[in-house]
Amino acid sequence: MIGAITALITGGFSAYRQHSQNKANALKRHDELAQAQHHARVKRLESGDTNATNLDLLSLKTRGLKDEFILLVVFIPLILSFIPDYAPTVQAGFEALEQVPEFYWYVVAAVVIDTFGFRSMVRYLLESLVMKRRDTHGVN
Repeated sequence: MIGAITALITGGFSAYRQHSQNKANALKRHDELAQAQHHARVKRLESGDTNATNLDLLSLKTRGLKDEFILLVVFIPLILSFIPDYAPTVQAGFEALEQVPEFYWYVVAAVVIDTFGFRSMVRYLLESLVMKRRDTHGVN
């Protein structure tokens, strides 16, 4: 009888140890998976940054008259707003721009980003916004 009780107790301890070992193994696998996912994200980001930087460098090498035109379009209103005779015209122009549809501003932003080679900066900003949103909403 004592042998049966000892076997039962020993079996219980053995089952408990095995259960604890299984939980520890599952936790270890979960940690390894999370680490692998993190390394994959970092590798993907590094690769994307390299690609965006290469595109930016190519864009800077092939600058042309379109870049000068965009610079003029951006800075002429700024300069004219300091000249008293033209300041009301500039103000009226900016008031008219308030009526431009939102989608058009996205097109303008895309053209400026492409022209001036800001891809890597925009990529970084978008990724940081996504990460903040994930952290805020608790999404992995």
